[in-house]
Amino acid sequence: MDIVRANDLLVLGDEELKLYAPVEHEANFQYQEIFEHECYDQFSLSERPTIVDVGANIGLFTVFAKRQWPSASILAFEPVPRTADYLCRNIELHGLTGVRVVREAIGERVEDTSFVHYPNMPGNSTRYPEDKELQVSVVRQRHPDWDVTAQYEPEYLTVPVRRLESYLSGLAHIDLMKVDVEGAELEVLRGIADDQWDRIDNVVMEVQDLHGRMAEIRELLEARGFRCEIQPSPMVYPEILTYLLLAQRGA
Repeated sequence: MDIVRANDLLVLGDEELKLYAPVEHEANFQYQEIFEHECYDQFSLSERPTIVDVGANIGLFTVFAKRQWPSASILAFEPVPRTADYLCRNIELHGLTGVRVVREAIGERVEDTSFVHYPNMPGNSTRYPEDKELQVSVVRQRHPDWDVTAQYEPEYLTVPVRRLESYLSGLAHIDLMKVDVEGAELEVLRGIADDQWDRIDNVVMEVQDLHGRMAEIRELLEARGFRCEIQPSPMVYPEILTYLLLAQRGA
């Protein structure tokens, strides 16, 4: 396990949320996205919801969800070992119970796959680094004084990939599934068994609309009985083509 040093403990936002994080500027970005803009809090859930968090990162959404629904059960997936260490440490820091961490990527098939981790931008780590070219180009144009190349310096990993169906089989109901997986959204959805979809009430996804991805995702979800709404991601430059997709069953 990567040891989280004492000086990795940050204080975020006006409410002074304490969190272990490897990169301060990214943690602040995620804090604003989740706690201030409340990107993932657009559904009414039961008092004891079951939440599946695919792409949990260091745990800001997990902490937020447990504050909103203290009795929630959360299944959190994070495949990057160092990032998962931070996730586990933050769960411990906040004394969260009812959270299970799975150190795997979620996809369409069971395999071990190459994965690019960006130590200086860990939330952007991905199976599809070529999709980051647009983002890097936009950031470079917007911030010519930044060393963007250093921010996206890659580290190459091999991570296990499993289908989500093997984890949903033990859940009677899923109130909310949150997906933030940097280009692998369709693979996550295709890894759910046909007979499991009726158990899922709400889905919220961050999607970069490249290669016709958004249309495919929307078509898949609507075929499964969801009504979809698409919003611009409030924290991302519009040129990067990143959106929030909100899907509600039978709404």
